[in-house]
Amino acid sequence: MSPTFAEIKKQDIIDQLTWDNRVNANEVYVKVQDNTVQLKGTVPTYASKVAAEKDAYEVSGVTRVENELEVEIATDIARPTDLEITESIENKLIWNSQINSANIRIDTVEGIVTLSGVVDSYWEKNLAEDIALYTNGVIEVVNKLSVTLAKSIVDIDIEEDIKNTYRRIGLARHDEITVSVTDGVVRLSGVVPNYRVKREAYNIAMYTAGVVDVIDDLTLG
Repeated sequence: MSPTFAEIKKQDIIDQLTWDNRVNANEVYVKVQDNTVQLKGTVPTYASKVAAEKDAYEVSGVTRVENELEVEIATDIARPTDLEITESIENKLIWNSQINSANIRIDTVEGIVTLSGVVDSYWEKNLAEDIALYTNGVIEVVNKLSVTLAKSIVDIDIEEDIKNTYRRIGLARHDEITVSVTDGVVRLSGVVPNYRVKREAYNIAMYTAGVVDVIDDLTLG
């Protein structure tokens, strides 16, 4: 008997997770229902959990991922204290020349990191979260940073800037993406062919001047 579509996709996802050295997929269990993937089990870091979800989305045909993975730090590894985690993130932010961390506050409770305060751009908000994400001992990141722009940009100019960038780089099916901007908040909607296009569309919006937030309502299909 030949394998079903779900069985083929399940094996592709398992292979993708196994390939990704960031994930450590020994305790990850995959279930496929139609085009939805459910991930269960444990991973050693929060970064592994995030990477596993992205890997599942990368597999052709997957349109939704339910990430129920739990972070379980190995008992034989010395786990940093909350204070050590906070200090490590603070130092990483200070050393990173791309981000102004003067107004960022970091609070860590039982490995859960909360970022609050103000940054100058939306991409800096995301960068701060990534820096925290890849810090040893972190099991979750809650990003409450707000964006305060040094110079505001008219919404229609932001919208045109994003659309022109989509066109300029030849983003697949960019003409099917609806871009709307209200008070610097960008909403992306429509259908894109795969996760890579969805991610690229989001990243372009994120790095566009004047953006304070991006709401990604893009669907795969």
